[in-house]
Amino acid sequence: MKKQPNKGLIFSSLAFQIAIIMFGAIKLGSYLDKTFNLSNKAATLAVSAFGLVAVVWLVYQQSKKFWDS
Repeated sequence: MKKQPNKGLIFSSLAFQIAIIMFGAIKLGSYLDKTFNLSNKAATLAVSAFGLVAVVWLVYQQSKKFWDS
């Protein structure tokens, strides 16, 4: 019989994953703003919103694994 991982460990690295995704999204958006000389920070806002959607999807996938097992 296969040993199941502790359900608390499933979410243990989630905070780091969220931080890495959002940090990367904000840095990418800032780089695009500087590259295209955008004064209203539109690229940062757009890429950060995409990062937020990625974070919500990540939490959903982790929660799905949590409730299915």
